[in-house]
Amino acid sequence: MNAVTQVRLPMPRLGETMEQGTISNWLVKPGDDFVRGDPLLELETDKTLVEYPALGSGKMIETLVEPGDVVDVGAPIAIIESSDVWDHVSDSPEPPAQTSEPDTNSTAAMRSSAHTQSTSDRLRATPLARRLARQSGLDLSTVTGTGRRGRIEAHDVQTSIESDLTSPVSAARRGNSDAALDTVLFIHGFAGLGSNWAALRANLQKTGLKTLAPDMPGHGQNSTDANGVEDCVAWLEALLNEQDRPVHLVGHSLGAHIAAQAAERTHSKVGRLTLVAPAGCGHDINGTFLHGMAHAHSAGELVHLLRLLGPKASKLPLDAIETMANELAKGRLIPLADAVARGNMQCIDTITAAAALSQHIPVTAIFGIADTIIPKEHMFNMPPRVSSHIVRTGHMPHWDSPALLERLILQTD
Repeated sequence: MNAVTQVRLPMPRLGETMEQGTISNWLVKPGDDFVRGDPLLELETDKTLVEYPALGSGKMIETLVEPGDVVDVGAPIAIIESSDVWDHVSDSPEPPAQTSEPDTNSTAAMRSSAHTQSTSDRLRATPLARRLARQSGLDLSTVTGTGRRGRIEAHDVQTSIESDLTSPVSAARRGNSDAALDTVLFIHGFAGLGSNWAALRANLQKTGLKTLAPDMPGHGQNSTDANGVEDCVAWLEALLNEQDRPVHLVGHSLGAHIAAQAAERTHSKVGRLTLVAPAGCGHDINGTFLHGMAHAHSAGELVHLLRLLGPKASKLPLDAIETMANELAKGRLIPLADAVARGNMQCIDTITAAAALSQHIPVTAIFGIADTIIPKEHMFNMPPRVSSHIVRTGHMPHWDSPALLERLILQTD
């Protein structure tokens, strides 16, 4: 292609499993020139928002799809002029663009073809919204989109989920839950305490449920040391084996990992598993927080670290923070922190256990959209049979929104 030629720009494949992408935003408009490497548009996939760079120099003639359109890989999305060779881009069968205007009939046909492939018989929704709806069992046809041209955004799905949880139908469904699961056993996270669940436990006990929230080894009133994660898993395994009937096991952060591991070893003792801001579902973690808590010696250190947990944690009274600092200064959590993460990289895996358990019992995972400890993107790593939710909280949903977490825990399907 030494001469200036019109070509159709196709929707690229940005990953091995990608079959479709959403046009998020055009960065180059019709009539604009561009050079190799310039970003032409932003594409939204199931996992991220990425830029599509120009593979050569040229000029944008016309865009064939609009922001919000869901387009199949390989379908035409734009007409460009270029004299460079673009990998995986074929010359248009139309005559070279010596004139200033493209053939309106052919471009209209291409636009119609692209639109038909991308949106025919489909709701307009972002890939993230589709994934949230699929994992939550939500019918997208019941959701009202607030995005451009009525596109369903992720926050529309989340709003619909929260609304459904408060509806009379949903409440009736929760009222028919399995009576055998009349006990909820809570496992707190790293540097936490069983008392962290107090508000949520009070709400659940009003519904007639029994709740338990012990301190893990190395924490609070539990005098057993935790030299590694296995010490905590073995402790919980023993506690589960003491239960007369299956329980609904709820774990937060590191406690979620420990809950999943112990549940896998005691199948008959756990009837349902809920993982709240679970650790072990991705490589990265806020290691500064983790190791900072383990090595904290003063209230001043803790104040800054606690701000990372969310609004309620940042408002703890000074005397409570000083008490916590005195406890942490004993260094009981240092071996556990070293076993959980090396720097900002996690050393534990929760996904394998969650996948196995989800074949036999209901497993729910809850992530906070403003979590600064566990990245919310880890939700995309959860096994397909795990019902995943993203909520408008930080790392401590049971502090920031105990009523919402209560409804998710009571949800039966």
